[in-house]
Amino acid sequence: MKNQLLRIAALLALVVLVGCKKDEPDLDMLANEQLVEVMEEYYLWYDKMPAANYKLYPTPVELLDALIYKDLDRWSYISTKQEIDAYYNDAEYVGYGIGMGFDQQNNLWITFVFEDSPLAAFGADRGWRIGKINNTVVTPSNANSLLALSSATFSLIDPDGNEVVANVAKRKVVMNTVLMDSIYDTSVGKVGYFVLKGFVGPTIDELDEIFDDFLAKGVSELIVDLRYNGGGSVQTAVHLANLIVGAKANSELLGRYVHNDKIAERDVDIVINQKPNSLDLSRVVFITTGNSASASELLVNGLFPHMDVTLVGQDTYGKPVGMYIFTSESFDWAFVPICFKIVNANNEGDYYDGIPVDIPASDGVSFPFGDINEASLAAAMEYLTGGQPKRSSSADREIAYPLQTGIRSEIGAW
Repeated sequence: MKNQLLRIAALLALVVLVGCKKDEPDLDMLANEQLVEVMEEYYLWYDKMPAANYKLYPTPVELLDALIYKDLDRWSYISTKQEIDAYYNDAEYVGYGIGMGFDQQNNLWITFVFEDSPLAAFGADRGWRIGKINNTVVTPSNANSLLALSSATFSLIDPDGNEVVANVAKRKVVMNTVLMDSIYDTSVGKVGYFVLKGFVGPTIDELDEIFDDFLAKGVSELIVDLRYNGGGSVQTAVHLANLIVGAKANSELLGRYVHNDKIAERDVDIVINQKPNSLDLSRVVFITTGNSASASELLVNGLFPHMDVTLVGQDTYGKPVGMYIFTSESFDWAFVPICFKIVNANNEGDYYDGIPVDIPASDGVSFPFGDINEASLAAAMEYLTGGQPKRSSSADREIAYPLQTGIRSEIGAW
């Protein structure tokens, strides 16, 4: 584990492991051996790892499952270098290019559609429903297996109740991480609003374009919709924090990395830096759900000490920890274990049960993004303009999102 190459990448860092070259007779065993070395040195809970003989596991996927501290760790995973690079550097993944969620009647709603989705050509959008896949009614119990298919026939129901049949195959989808943005004229001035799906490399340019426009048009209030944002790059989340509060909290502490005692020298500060297009805001509203995780929560938690932060919607997921990405020149595996947590300027950061909302509101999946009649956006607007936010029943607020694991949980799309 000596002679490592460290360079900045998604989730903070990519560590390239130096090992045997391609003539190594058993690359999976080499990967297993190096995974144990990584875990013993970098894993946040290295002192709570179960004992495991790496030679007894066929690949690092099974070995990692044996090593992790299951009382807290729901996130460490193994991927490939290609998948990691595609998502974090290029905002690409292979899939159908949509998000979805079940309501209380088990209707399956499309929650968002990427512009590059193969279903977009059929007009599919937020507010449409998926009736069947391959002539099978989709339920919470069979959704994962049906969506795992490499191609499928979707029976879609548009907002007018019309059926649209789409025969599509999974393919490379380039994500637009800003799903929509708008400016509203209100009694308290111009309110900027945007829906942010993730924090990956191309997101920075998308955010800069939006904030350039917000600044030029005199936006004085801000609603950031993170309801489907499963996280991503810490660096990108920090960039958004700079745009939101940089004018008010320049050079102040957004957060601090906290590692295990073996690598405590990595416990460095994250400092807020004002950008030319930072807004001069004293408060911000975030729309969240149980799908708002990781870098989304870092952003929210980091802003608490510096401005008035209000959460509307549902409690966040609860992931106050982050990863490094470890790769090797000798094999294609990428190790992504939990290596640190991040606390804010008040040393707060153990929100494993999620960050609670201030104003409960439903995810109005039948409304398009930006519609001021949609429950969460309406509640946010009511709060900013001094009205009484409409509160929905707990049953109305419950949308069940099909679960994914590993890097797919951060991609958060199918």
